Amino acid sequence: MGGSVMLHSSQELDLVFGPDSSGSDPLTRALSSTKRFVRSQTQVAEWRPEAKGLELTPAQALHAFDYDVLLRVARDGSAQLIPSRTEPARTIEERRKELGLTAKQIARMIDLPEASVVKAETVGKVSPIRDLMRIAEALALDEQVLSYLPNARGDSELGVRLRTLSSERHAGPGFSPSIVLKLTEAAWVISRQSELARLLGVAPEVTNESYSDDYHGPVWQRGYELAAQTRTMLSIDDEAPIENVRKIVARFGLPLIETAFGTRFAGATIANADVRGIVANTEGSNSNVWVRRMTICHELGHLLWDPPSRLGKLKVDTYMELQTPGGDPVEARANAFAIAFLAPPRAVARILDDLSDKATMVAVVMDRFGIGPGAAKHHLANVSREHLHREIDFMTVSGRLLPEPSDEWNAREDWTNAFYPIASVPDTRRGAFAALAVLAMERGLVSADTVSEWLRIAPEEVAAQRDNIVSLGEVALSRP
Repeated sequence: MGGSVMLHSSQELDLVFGPDSSGSDPLTRALSSTKRFVRSQTQVAEWRPEAKGLELTPAQALHAFDYDVLLRVARDGSAQLIPSRTEPARTIEERRKELGLTAKQIARMIDLPEASVVKAETVGKVSPIRDLMRIAEALALDEQVLSYLPNARGDSELGVRLRTLSSERHAGPGFSPSIVLKLTEAAWVISRQSELARLLGVAPEVTNESYSDDYHGPVWQRGYELAAQTRTMLSIDDEAPIENVRKIVARFGLPLIETAFGTRFAGATIANADVRGIVANTEGSNSNVWVRRMTICHELGHLLWDPPSRLGKLKVDTYMELQTPGGDPVEARANAFAIAFLAPPRAVARILDDLSDKATMVAVVMDRFGIGPGAAKHHLANVSREHLHREIDFMTVSGRLLPEPSDEWNAREDWTNAFYPIASVPDTRRGAFAALAVLAMERGLVSADTVSEWLRIAPEEVAAQRDNIVSLGEVALSRP
């Protein structure tokens, strides 16, 4: 967190954080302080009951604005944040244009009047800080430092990549502005969630920095090998089913965002600054949790093993691209990784040996390993050909004979969408993000007011639902 490394007198620290605080450095003092601050578009001040701005904890204010700003607040009662009268209007307008979006499109996405977005972009106009927060989050800007830092830590390279997404042809017309905005907001969630985890000391259980640039044929074999390596890294038995891919992703410390993106988009990997995460659609084919598991593991294969230069800031996969065999070796390897990670070929070969009816084989593979019918049929055919040297046509098996995910499968993999206790919390912010936000609030790292804004619920509801939010989030964080 923020805070100067220089020595400060006890009297000065008392002045900034209050005499009830303890410690010899700003951060320790901030974490023990009972003081509160409040910020608006243009300034930060000590909190008072009539204040209408956003309440900040001392640690939160220190992290966002640094010690010297808080010292000015202590001495003068308030401190100006804006380095130029053009802020934050210039940052917001430039970011919107960088993304190729209109004020109306942004307003519709965040449920604000278009006039509020236009006002935020108008130099000299003062907007409510809560409106500015929503706009900044939608644009993948750091809302905590908006006004204070020009550009608000926006990732320009990601912005340009998102803009080009709306004009690219992914087996059809470019993606709509609403999809671009959802991806942009997902980038904000990924960045903020990673920052909260860092502040709380929540470290990945498993890490991998040994990328593989080997896409030589047969590329499926490379994917199988990487899947086996990943199982070894996670200490998962060679043939055991993966009961919950959300927990697997969490063990690598990767944010996973699941939300509705329509019927073409399957999944994506996003890098916001130096933080990467996974986005998975909950609509279209992914409405079946078995299919979504494959999509998530496909994206996991990208993040774990593809060199970042291959992925860039944003790697988007459509359903058509994931379902088309061959083609791009990067995609083919990720497909092979996903299927072999979820359904190890040796285990599938045993099923081929033990059973004789094709429909039963497909059904058993689907239900045991949690994969969709298309993936199960192709995988059985490939394993039969490559491991048992038999050609079997599984594509003729009728879907009427095949199972749907059980309630148990749905409960394990779809709880943030179907079972989350607070419906008003945006689905992009359920699970790990919400839990980390509440835990950070309890540590004094962020205010209840801030968490309320992030989760779109009243502070009283945050308090009332605290146990549910944290317990469900700990599942997503792969914590006991």
